[in-house]
Amino acid sequence: MRASGGGKIKKLLSMGGTFLTVVVLTGLLWVWAEQSQLVSQEIRLSFVLDTGADSSLVLLSVDDGSGQEARDDTATDGKRIEMAKVIFKGTSNRLSELQADLLSGKLKVQCYLSEVTYWAAEHKIPVIGLLNANDELRERGVTVVEAEPENITVKLDEWVRIKIKLALKAKAQGQRFEASIEPAEIEVEVPSTLKDVLQPEELLVELVGGDPEKITPGMEVLATVSRELGGLTVRPALSEVIVTLRPRKQSVDKLEGLPLYAILPVDYIGKYDVVFGEDAEKIVDVTVVGPAAELAKLKTASQEKVRAYIRLGNRHIKSPSMVGYYTITVEFELDEDVHEVDVSGSPKTVKVRLEKKPTD
Repeated sequence: MRASGGGKIKKLLSMGGTFLTVVVLTGLLWVWAEQSQLVSQEIRLSFVLDTGADSSLVLLSVDDGSGQEARDDTATDGKRIEMAKVIFKGTSNRLSELQADLLSGKLKVQCYLSEVTYWAAEHKIPVIGLLNANDELRERGVTVVEAEPENITVKLDEWVRIKIKLALKAKAQGQRFEASIEPAEIEVEVPSTLKDVLQPEELLVELVGGDPEKITPGMEVLATVSRELGGLTVRPALSEVIVTLRPRKQSVDKLEGLPLYAILPVDYIGKYDVVFGEDAEKIVDVTVVGPAAELAKLKTASQEKVRAYIRLGNRHIKSPSMVGYYTITVEFELDEDVHEVDVSGSPKTVKVRLEKKPTD
């Protein structure tokens, strides 16, 4: 009897173990089926369209039908396209990972226009096919099933080489030095349809080393070559050049008897009088230092080319108990066509205050 009872127990345990195994396997199969089921989900997406660094093609513009051309992407030479709507298909896990990586910036989608498929012309391109050809999206096991806009229109051109003169960037030209650039001109790849427009332009270089305020004759400074010409991204043959600096010869001149102007807020005009102290000067003698050619511009119309002024506002209004004046610094302004000139004057300050005009 004991042996028989023991056999029943073993049989029950065996049946229980089988049942438990079936339950576990069923649960695992259900989880697997849930995770492998394909679903569709809308995910916000923007992507960069480019031709590639070594391509003979240049992407001039992208029209997505919205009335505005795609903007330049600052990190690449391509155009960034903001999609109004993209629906992906894949498993829930893969779609969640995709969305997280796009939001965090871990994934940056960039599509390329191959020379095998495209040439210098205008092309209408289906966006779904363009995105589904992207390796990074394919590797993630997702596909695009719907896109808005459905198509984009691109204009492609060919790169051609032309020679362009180099020039120092404008902000550096205001320094007190002369510069010679070696080489003086370089080859630059530009879109073929724009070469005649860009040919007269100068490609700018910007100093990246040395101290222009402590120049010694023959001082050599490294400069980077800009990749922008006439508002377009171009491909210069050199990324860096050498700029040789020399101190610029300065001339000195004096301009006497310039009138002193007072600048007031618009709503103060007609309401306040500008009252100078008894000994305050209303004319200014000016000393100008700069290249002789620039100083020559000031000879014929100095009062129009150089303006001395004081700027007044609320804090310069006379208080009821005030007996003195405010000390205001005299400032100077040069005409737009006068460059690289330093201005100083005498007096440097004046005594002045604002007094409210009496009301009728």
